[in-house]
Amino acid sequence: MRLLFVCQACGARYFPPTAMAYPDGTPASAVWCSVCRAAAAARGIREPEALAAVAMLLAVRALNAALAARARGDRAARPDVRPSRPARTRRAARGPGTRTRLG
Repeated sequence: MRLLFVCQACGARYFPPTAMAYPDGTPASAVWCSVCRAAAAARGIREPEALAAVAMLLAVRALNAALAARARGDRAARPDVRPSRPARTRRAARGPGTRTRLG
């Protein structure tokens, strides 16, 4: 499994390379996707180090949680589904007029 990040500029989800470096040697960002990172580099804006550390920490925690759930064999958590009303029985469907004291 790979780390999944959310771009803080455009909101896109992206998978950076596993080594956190692109084939041309430029480092991958934990904060911005490649398009937003290139735009920020063109404007001379550096990646905020604190934000990058937090993004990396959250991505690693999510990955570890997913791996632990897979190891336990958990399926996706499903809400407890219960009927909104009790099941109807034949007795309730017939109505009250079949046996009475007067009959």
